[in-house]
Amino acid sequence: MHPPMQIERPNSLSKIAEDHIRECIIRGRFRMGESILEVKLSDSLGISKTPIREALSALNLQGLVQIIPHRGAFVFSLSKQEIVELCQYRLLLETAALDQSFAKYSTTLVTELENILIKMTTARNVGAFEDYLDLDTDFHDAFFNHCGNFYLCEGYNKVSDIIKTMRTYLSKSKDRITKSFEEHQAITELLKDGKLKSAKTLLKKQITRADRAYPDLLSSVKI
Repeated sequence: MHPPMQIERPNSLSKIAEDHIRECIIRGRFRMGESILEVKLSDSLGISKTPIREALSALNLQGLVQIIPHRGAFVFSLSKQEIVELCQYRLLLETAALDQSFAKYSTTLVTELENILIKMTTARNVGAFEDYLDLDTDFHDAFFNHCGNFYLCEGYNKVSDIIKTMRTYLSKSKDRITKSFEEHQAITELLKDGKLKSAKTLLKKQITRADRAYPDLLSSVKI
């Protein structure tokens, strides 16, 4: 007897709206602090305001949207202190994940990072900015892919979309893309040579750059 066929259910309208709004926030199409108008989204997506409202509520729980009573929904924004704390949290999680993944699967991890670097090179050469940022995310996600710790992964997932959004703003300069790429190359080489401590030192420098670049983030906030 054949097993029952699995039917893939289409996404609900609220999930479609949620994914669309999330993508717009991460890519910087909806700027930090910008008002999100339900009626505008309803018209552009061709759906009623109810699923839009449900999507905004879900994104509010994820920290990407801030809902202010009697004022509406806004793309999240961060104070300098919040960015400092986020960088500290991210650093704790990434270094712990790197420690565990390197201890268990160092060869597999390095191979994956090298493959990502090859794709990064292609993306840079053709000027595919968003593809490069996705690969930047993949690079850091690799630490968690091999760490074998569910709770580390869950902790990182809770802030991953906020980190992706910040990465978009902080990588708009060509010089920053170059710096980012060189650091990813160096981290990979250090890990390949077994120099975990040095790799983590460079990783710390890269992660904490966000709080030092706060004025650039602030200039991107919608007034």
